[in-house]
Amino acid sequence: MKFYISVDMEGLAGVVSPEQLTPEGRLYHEARRLLTREVNVIVEMLAELGAEKIIVKDAHYHGLNLLLGELSKKAQYVLGGTGYKERFPGLDETFHAALLIGYHGKAGAFPAIRDHTISSKGWQMVYLNQMPLGEIALDALLIGVQKVPVALVSGDQETCREAREVLGETVMTLTTKTAINRHAALIEAPEAVYERYRIILKEIVQHIKTSSRPAFPVYELSPPYTLTIRFFTTEQADARRGSDGLCERVDAFTVSYTDDDLLRLLGRAL
Repeated sequence: MKFYISVDMEGLAGVVSPEQLTPEGRLYHEARRLLTREVNVIVEMLAELGAEKIIVKDAHYHGLNLLLGELSKKAQYVLGGTGYKERFPGLDETFHAALLIGYHGKAGAFPAIRDHTISSKGWQMVYLNQMPLGEIALDALLIGVQKVPVALVSGDQETCREAREVLGETVMTLTTKTAINRHAALIEAPEAVYERYRIILKEIVQHIKTSSRPAFPVYELSPPYTLTIRFFTTEQADARRGSDGLCERVDAFTVSYTDDDLLRLLGRAL
C-alpha cells in the first residue's frame, strides 16, 4: 500500500494560537514538536499496518516546519514551497489514498480555529463554480487529478463537518479539538488524539484491503472551472488586473478566472 499525507498546522492537536503558527511566534517551536509527533504517529502506524511507501508533504506556511532530526525513517518528506501546479510532488495514480492532517475550516467557517482559505490576511472568500472553496476541497481536487481518493481528514469539529459535506459521508474524519472561537478550543492531551489515529488508521487500511471496489471515492469536478477571489481591499484586486488576460474584475473587491484546465487555472490564479 502507498499513502500520501499532506499536513497543515492549524488543525493539529494542541494548536490554537497564531503564536504557534509562524517562526516569529513565541510558541512556534512547541507547535513544530506537536506537528512532528503527530506525523510520526501516523507514519509509524501505517508502516506497521503494511504500507510500503509513505510520502509526507509539509503544507503549512513555507513548508519548513517539521523537525528533521526527529522524523520517522519510514517515510519520505516534501519540504519547501511549491506552486499549486506542483502541490503534491511524488503523487501518482498508484497511491491507495491520501490523508489531510491538521487541516482547518474554509474562510467563514464558525466556530473554527484559524478559518481561512489560502491567505488569512489577503483573501476574504474563494469560490469555485460558485461553491465556497476551502483547502480541503482544493487539495482533494488536486489529489483527484491523479485519481487518488482522500481517506481521512483531521482537524477541529467544523473542519471535519466540512470534509464530510464536500467529500461525502464515506470519508473518515478525526476531531483533534473542539473550537470555541478563532483562537480558543476545548482540547484533550495530544496523546489521547494519537490513540484515536491508531484506531482509525486500522479501519482505513482494513477498508482498503477488503473493499471489492475503490475504498474511497475520488473527488472530481467537471469543467469548465470559474475561480472567484474576494479580497479585503481594492488595492489587492487592482494587482490582479490584466494577469494573462484571463482575470475578470467582478466588483471592487472581487476577481474571477475561467478555464477548462484545472491545473492551469490554479497556477494562474493562486
